[in-house]
Amino acid sequence: MYIALSIMLVAAMFVLFMCGYYVRVIKEKFGMNWLHAVPITVAILMFNIIWALLEMAKSSRWQ
Repeated sequence: MYIALSIMLVAAMFVLFMCGYYVRVIKEKFGMNWLHAVPITVAILMFNIIWALLEMAKSSRWQ
């Protein structure tokens, strides 16, 4: 189970990194506009998933 939690955590961190990258790309190409909402929303969701995975990893049931 530790391997599955680690893989999900790495995938969530990768998506979080890519969201930051795409915010930068959108800012360079289009300036400040409403397109920032999409990657920022996904980044917030990924942050919550990372937090949940870390909390689950603390439980002895998921060890």
